[in-house]
Amino acid sequence: MIIRLADIDDEFVARGEMDTSVFSDLEENHVSLASPVGFELKVRKAGDRVRIEGPIRCVMTVTCARCLDEFSYPMDGYLDVELAPSTSAPQATEFELRGDDLDIYYYEGDEIEIDPFVYDEVLLNVPTRPLCREDCAGLCQTCGKNRNYEACSCDRPVNTVLGEKLKSFLTK
Repeated sequence: MIIRLADIDDEFVARGEMDTSVFSDLEENHVSLASPVGFELKVRKAGDRVRIEGPIRCVMTVTCARCLDEFSYPMDGYLDVELAPSTSAPQATEFELRGDDLDIYYYEGDEIEIDPFVYDEVLLNVPTRPLCREDCAGLCQTCGKNRNYEACSCDRPVNTVLGEKLKSFLTK
């Protein structure tokens, strides 16, 4: 979605959905979108600066890191970016960044494309180690059965050599 800055007096609300085909590269990480990415962003102008903020929501289908089952993961992100014209960007080849400099993006011309910001927010909210539930038992390392659904009769070592050494270290 492209926003023309000349069309904004003080505040504008951008509502819409992004097509899920834009996120096809997520499938490499065993993630797919089960719903379109919806957003309702307030775009505010203050002089030549622009602030874009608001919720971003979708439902992802992710693979559990323990049991490899797919499950739905509702993503509720919040976009909050500040933009300044590219003419106000530092021109020096080397300069010291302050904390405030890391939160500013730059735009050129009279239009701002908000899809890249929404895309980045979705990517930042993909869980790195998704679990279908907190107490997921995972797969048996010996037979491969999903221990959430069925018990296996494989021998599980109760104590390991490393565990015994750690236990003796902690009791000293």
